[in-house]
Amino acid sequence: MKIWTKLMFHGGIALPITYLDQIDHYIQFLHVQRKSHSIDFHLHQGCEIYFLLQGDVKYFVEKTVYPLQFGDLIITNQHEIHKPSFSSDVVYERITIEFDPLIAAQYQTEDFNPLSCFYDRPIGTRNKLSLTSNDSAALLSLFMKYDALKNHPSLGNAVMKMGCFMEIMVHINRLFQEQKITDQGLDLHHKLSPVLDYIEMHLGEDLSLDQLEKQFFINKYYLIKLFKKYTGNTIHEYIIYKRISLAKKLLAEGSSVTEACMVSGFNDYTSFLRMFKKKVGILPRDYQKNYLG
Repeated sequence: MKIWTKLMFHGGIALPITYLDQIDHYIQFLHVQRKSHSIDFHLHQGCEIYFLLQGDVKYFVEKTVYPLQFGDLIITNQHEIHKPSFSSDVVYERITIEFDPLIAAQYQTEDFNPLSCFYDRPIGTRNKLSLTSNDSAALLSLFMKYDALKNHPSLGNAVMKMGCFMEIMVHINRLFQEQKITDQGLDLHHKLSPVLDYIEMHLGEDLSLDQLEKQFFINKYYLIKLFKKYTGNTIHEYIIYKRISLAKKLLAEGSSVTEACMVSGFNDYTSFLRMFKKKVGILPRDYQKNYLG
C-alpha cells in the first residue's frame, strides 16, 4: 500500500512519502532490558520518545542532566544531543520510539500539531515529562500494545501500528501541554556551566582543551574529570556532536557542504565527511538531499 502526500514542513520542504509498507523503517520501536553499560552522546535522524522502566539513570540533554525514575519520559528532536548515564550496574530497562517527524506531520490539523512538544520549545529545554501513576500506566499500555503488534503481526498490522503510534503522540502532547511544573534538571557544577555556554557560542572557533583552560583559568585535566563525572562521557565527544548538530542545521537550511564544514568548526573537509558519516550514518550531501528533497 502506498500513500503519497505533499506537505510543507520546516521551511517549505515538499516531498512525497511512502510509509505504511515500510513502517518499521520510519517508526523504530525498541523494548530493551539489559545490564547497564556505557552509552556515548548521540543524535538521531529524527525524534525520540524515551520511557524508563527500571534502572539507576541520569539523562543528559544538551546542557541539562535529568535524574529519572520509573515512568519518566524524555523527548528529543534530531538537533538535541543526549545520552543516559548510569550510577550503578543494576538492570536497565527502557522503551524507545525513534521516528521520522514527517510521518507525524501528516496528521497535523488546524487545532493539533503532533510535533509541537518536540519543536515548539527552545532546544535542550522541557525534555523531561514527570508523569502521574495513571499517566504512566496509560502510556505503558499503549507501548505494550505497539510491542505486541510488532512481535505478532497480522492482517492490517501497519495500519494498527500507525493508529497506536498516533495515539501515543496525542497522549504525549497532552501531557506536555498540561505539565504545570517544568523539570529544570540537576544544577551542573558552577565551573562547568559557563564552559558549556562558551562551547555553544564558539563552535566555529578553537575549542581545544588548552584554549578552554586559558579561557576559564581551569586546569584541563580537572575539566576532563569534572565533565566525565556529570555526563559520563568526554568533553571532546560532546564538542564533536555539537558541531555535527550545527552542521545538520546548516545543511537543512541550504548551506553548502563546504560552508557547513567550516562554520561548524571542522577545519579539515575530509575529516568532516568522515566524522559526519560516522555519527549520522550518511554523508552530508545525502543528508541534505534527504532533508530538502
